[in-house]
Amino acid sequence: MKRVHIFDWHKEHAKKVEEFAGWEMPIWYSSIKEEHLAVRNGVGIFDVSHMGEIFFRGKDALNFLQYVTTNDISRPPAISGTYSLVLNERGAVKDETLVFNMGNNTYMMVCDSDAFEKLYAWFTSIKGAIEQYTELDLEIENKTYDITMFSVQGPKARDLAMDLFGIDINQLWWFQAKEVELDGIKMLLSRSGYTGENGFEVYFEDANPYHPNPEKRGKPEKALYVWEKILEVGQKYDIKPAGLGARDTLRLEAGYTLYGNETKELQLLSTDIDEVTPLQANLEFAIFWDKEFIGKEALLKQKGRGLPSKMVHFKMVDRGIPRAGYKVYAEGKEIGEVTSGTLSPLLGIGIGIAFVKSEYAKPGVEIEIDIRGQKKKALTVAPPFYDPKKYGAFREE
Repeated sequence: MKRVHIFDWHKEHAKKVEEFAGWEMPIWYSSIKEEHLAVRNGVGIFDVSHMGEIFFRGKDALNFLQYVTTNDISRPPAISGTYSLVLNERGAVKDETLVFNMGNNTYMMVCDSDAFEKLYAWFTSIKGAIEQYTELDLEIENKTYDITMFSVQGPKARDLAMDLFGIDINQLWWFQAKEVELDGIKMLLSRSGYTGENGFEVYFEDANPYHPNPEKRGKPEKALYVWEKILEVGQKYDIKPAGLGARDTLRLEAGYTLYGNETKELQLLSTDIDEVTPLQANLEFAIFWDKEFIGKEALLKQKGRGLPSKMVHFKMVDRGIPRAGYKVYAEGKEIGEVTSGTLSPLLGIGIGIAFVKSEYAKPGVEIEIDIRGQKKKALTVAPPFYDPKKYGAFREE
C-alpha cells in the first residue's frame, strides 16, 4: 500500500483511514458532512499528495505533450497550467490532467493517483517508439513519490492565502501559478482545486518515509511543517482538515467527473472506438481540434456516427440515494447507468451523474433510478447542483 509523506499525522488524527487507488488515505477526520460544509462555507485543507506528478524536460517536451494530450499546451505562459486529457488510440480517456508550463522547456503533468503509473509507462513507450526513427531531446521523470501536494479550498481560502503568502488568489486566472515561499520553503502555488470552490494548491519536494526507493526515504520535515502551519494560521477561519470522503461529495456537487467513474478506458480492442470518450463525457472544451493528437481520428469518427450515450447530471425527486451501477430508466425502458451518486450534504437530497442514451441527455428530462429494486423519480439538471450565486468559486460576494 502506498503512503503519502505525512501519513503518520493522518493516522493519528483521522477517524477513518482506508485504501484508495492503492494508497492508504484519510477518508474523514470528524465527518464527511462537517468537512464538506466547512469547505462550502469556510475553508478546508486536503492532503492530495497521492496525485501523480510527471515531469517532461527538453526542447521536444512541448511538441511531445501536444501530441499525447488533447488541449493546446502552448497557449498559457509560464507559470500556469492547462486542463487537458490523455486519450488512447480509440479515443477513450486514459486520464484527465493538469499540465503546468514551468518555463525553461519544463512541464509538470498532474494526474490521478490510480493513473500515473499507467501514464508514465504509456509516455515512455511512445518516446521509445519515436526514438527508433529520430533523435528526441526529452526526459520524462515520475516524481509522484517526491512531491507533496496540499489543496486549500473554500470561500475563505483567499484570506488564508493573503495571510500565508501575501497573494490575492482572486487576481490569478484559473490554473495560473506563482512561485512562493513559506518560512523559507519554496513551493509552487496554483489557483486550482476539485471542489467547485475558490482555493489554491501548493506543490513542493520533500522526503517521503514511505518512498518505494529506500535510498530516498527520510523524515518529511517540510511537509509536516507546511501542513501544521496552514492549520495554525487558518484557525481564525475555523479551517478543517478534510479527507477523501468530502473531496468526493464536493466534486460531485460541483458536477465534476472522476477518473474511473465517468472517464475511463475499457480497452475494447474489437472496436475502433473505446469507452468512454470525452465527447460522451462533455469534455470537448478540453480538445484543441487544430492539431494532431492521439485519439483524434477515433473522436472524428464518433462525431460522424453519433454518440451512443452521453453524460447527464440528475437530482432525486423521490427520496433515495443513487449509487454507481444503478440502472436508469425513462418511458418504461432502460436508458443508462449511474456512474457517481451521493446524498448532497449541502442540499440534503440525492444527486448523481449517469450515462444515458443521447436523446435523453439534456436538462429537464424526467428519469427513474432503480434503487434496490424500486424505481425512484429523478430529474436531469445542468451542473452545478448548488446555486452558483450563493456557493462555488464565482459566488456573488
